[in-house]
Amino acid sequence: MTFLLELRERWLRFYEKHEKWILMAAKFAAALTALFLLTNEVGFFEILKNPLIIIPAAVLCALTPGFVTIIVLSGFLLVHLFVMSFPLGMVVVIVIGIMYLIFFRFCPTAVYLFLITVFCFCIHIPYLLPVVVALICPVSFIFAFDFAVIIYFILHTIGSYSAMLTRQAVTDTAHSLSFISGSILGNREMFAVLITFTITFLLSNIIRRLPARYAGFYAIITGVICQFILLVLTDIWLKADLSLGAIVVQTVVEIALAIICNYLFFGVNYTKTEHFQFDDEEYYYYVKAVPKRTISVSDIKVKHINVKSVKGKPDTKEPDAEPDTGNEDMYSDDKE
Repeated sequence: MTFLLELRERWLRFYEKHEKWILMAAKFAAALTALFLLTNEVGFFEILKNPLIIIPAAVLCALTPGFVTIIVLSGFLLVHLFVMSFPLGMVVVIVIGIMYLIFFRFCPTAVYLFLITVFCFCIHIPYLLPVVVALICPVSFIFAFDFAVIIYFILHTIGSYSAMLTRQAVTDTAHSLSFISGSILGNREMFAVLITFTITFLLSNIIRRLPARYAGFYAIITGVICQFILLVLTDIWLKADLSLGAIVVQTVVEIALAIICNYLFFGVNYTKTEHFQFDDEEYYYYVKAVPKRTISVSDIKVKHINVKSVKGKPDTKEPDAEPDTGNEDMYSDDKE
């Protein structure tokens, strides 16, 4: 664990020196990955699948604030859907519009949690997230977390069933409305995951904020147990056909990740807890101070001295002594 603290301090030093470039690179990588995943799921418009369009869009996201990334991704999604079916695109516009109004109202800074959640669903490792996210993020980020789950299942459903729909069925308004409503409201897996993730996130986040010793570890244990039980129960109740093997494996990995994150971000030394008491004209103050675990990283600088061979080279003459300008006599006369 000391190695982790030392690694954290080194990373913080490196980040302070290169903050601007690190943020730009991270935003570019996140936007580029999201755009490629989007076109892979619902790539109905061939022009927007061109890397010459995707890469400049990712560069734009890297140079602008985070909410621009959401706007760019939404624009790509809606263009793809409108090419497929105008009524279907209108329905998705309404759904996304409602979600984004709430999203930008309560958690406008959770853009990258939104993208990370969708990415983890795309690569089929979603059960690693709830407890880890609950430890790191504030409670308001639950909106971004849930919206990412809904958006993924909308994209996945449209991409899975688009090949089975005929052009006549897609362009018909009644069929389009029936398709999108059935896809969202009838998706049992989405509701099972949404219920489980929401309860697990809120429970772990609340316990982690309690003023108790080892609250972080209690939050991890409670959240993991709650997540596993809820996934099994909702799978049985809703018949969602969740993969029990994936749940078990990812839950074990989630425990390891949560412990590491808790140690790195919230590691405290309870043996050095201090209590303070003071007052002013109106109040008495009782303060409990628990120091965080820190470690001093040695900054070692190695100086290399290269000794060059002078064999075969003519001897260099030392520079002649500077001529006597008589300054010493002048100073001595002044002193006298």
